[in-house]
Amino acid sequence: MAANNEERLLSKAIRDRNIKPLIECGVQEDWFFNDLNRQVWKFIVKHNEKYGEVPTAVTFKDNFPTYTLLAVEDNIEYLLDQLIEYRKRQKTIDALLDAQQAVAQQDHNSALQTMAQAAQVLMNEGVRESLDENLSDSPMDRYDEYMAIKTRPNGLLGLSTGFKTIDEITSGVLNQQLWTIAAPPKTGKSVLAMQMAISAQNEGQRVMFQSFEMTAREMKTRYDAMRSHISHKRLITSALHPDEDARFLAHLNTSRDDFWMPDTVASRTVTGLCAKIEKYSPDILFVDGMYLMHDEATGETETERSLRSLTRQMKQVAQRYDIPVVVSTQTLRSKLRGGKVTADSIGYTSSFLQDSDIVLVLQRQDEEDDSSRSLTVAASRISEMGSADLLWDWEEGRFEEYAAFSNIQSI
Repeated sequence: MAANNEERLLSKAIRDRNIKPLIECGVQEDWFFNDLNRQVWKFIVKHNEKYGEVPTAVTFKDNFPTYTLLAVEDNIEYLLDQLIEYRKRQKTIDALLDAQQAVAQQDHNSALQTMAQAAQVLMNEGVRESLDENLSDSPMDRYDEYMAIKTRPNGLLGLSTGFKTIDEITSGVLNQQLWTIAAPPKTGKSVLAMQMAISAQNEGQRVMFQSFEMTAREMKTRYDAMRSHISHKRLITSALHPDEDARFLAHLNTSRDDFWMPDTVASRTVTGLCAKIEKYSPDILFVDGMYLMHDEATGETETERSLRSLTRQMKQVAQRYDIPVVVSTQTLRSKLRGGKVTADSIGYTSSFLQDSDIVLVLQRQDEEDDSSRSLTVAASRISEMGSADLLWDWEEGRFEEYAAFSNIQSI
């Protein structure tokens, strides 16, 4: 059955001289289970690369005289879907058999990892969702978009970061964008991400905040302290001042849009994260400490190879679900330039810089003073560079930009 469908698909592609749908789906040689069909696909692709066209039936028969080109009436999309479904079914069966063998050997972790890796690899294979656009179609839609932005209260293209200067530089956080927050250890990556998340919630957005650097209790108390503008230390020690107590209660009694904090264990992989996205349908996703995630494709954690895979997958998550994704990671002291943090200071791999639309760098202004920070747009595909000075006040739970400060540089 599989071989017959493979032959029908290849015959249709040759007779129609069209392999674009197959190329868009990422069809590879190993998608074909029949060895001869693998050779045929390899020949078609090489011929197309060399001559810019699919070989004619005559040229094909010159190279494969015994191969029968079938007369096929089904459209190529249907035949391609059949190839994809058969491949997924067979690969799923293979993964289950491998997992079953691991279970028989009492290695349950390997069984789970085998299934997770297979799910991640197959999840995006064969996806034909296209972002191609014809600019001649519905041009007035673009004017409507322009007017919608023009009349927005904040005048931004996307969501506000909560920091005026950064918003002016970037025009806000847009759907399908990947933002990376980079900072040295213990500088405040998690606090900055939480402040941006609170800003998004203030705009009526459903937020999902996944942290691998904070415990669930720490996330909740930080959120409450920052929302209430109270001391985080006094909150966790149940020693709030009377005025802080009043602000805390007022915050707890205020109705707001969803702010989800998923379970860390269940969301440590991209597959687990996607399951939570599909469950809660957030408008924006934050992944604090993304470098601590486990990569199913490589089976590794905190390696250059795994992080390179993860950054590409997180960009795909932003595109697939049409939401902004903001992640955080660490910089390395050995990669500082003159004591300053730059986009090149990001640890482990350069893929954060390559795959991100915006890279924000957070650093102390004075190593002896914990009351301020500098936040810099260190890399951007679409905007200027620049920086803002931030107030960093743990006593009142305020992490905000100093008023009227702006330092924007042209690219």
